[in-house]
Amino acid sequence: MPVVDRNGPIEDSWTVLADDTAAVKGARAIVTLERLKNEHNSLFAEASEVGVEIAGDVDLDELKPFLPQLGVVVVRFDGMKDGRPFSIGRLLRERYGYEKDLRAAGPFIPDQALFLLRCGFTTFDVDETFSIETLKRALAAYSVWYQRASDRTATILDKRHGGDAAPTNGNNAS
Repeated sequence: MPVVDRNGPIEDSWTVLADDTAAVKGARAIVTLERLKNEHNSLFAEASEVGVEIAGDVDLDELKPFLPQLGVVVVRFDGMKDGRPFSIGRLLRERYGYEKDLRAAGPFIPDQALFLLRCGFTTFDVDETFSIETLKRALAAYSVWYQRASDRTATILDKRHGGDAAPTNGNNAS
């Protein structure tokens, strides 16, 4: 499946490993959370980088000990109406301090991409029917915000008070 970011298609050097497939020395491997929990020592020893794919119903505390070592976290959407991955994105960025690639995967639509970016996602694993043109239109649809988000974009209030970025403490006070 193609991987895109806010600018369009990007090179994806990650390999998704099935639970019964051995890690290739020096490869960038994405595994399930269960496999990561059971085989983390060997995975980190073999692969150049390790990533994990999680579902929308995951307990993030199970992932917490591995976050500093992960190169990518892929959050799988079960359906377009499932909002849990949006919350997972914000939690990973704001509560757990995850700073590397956060990828959304599954059946979401280009119109949701802007809100995924605001929740901290950086890339999207999409199918061939995903419209890059619709993605670009959706990203350009809004230029100002009323509320804060993980992307730290200045709100209307910030701009009104002369700031061009949101305070880093997450409060409304400047």
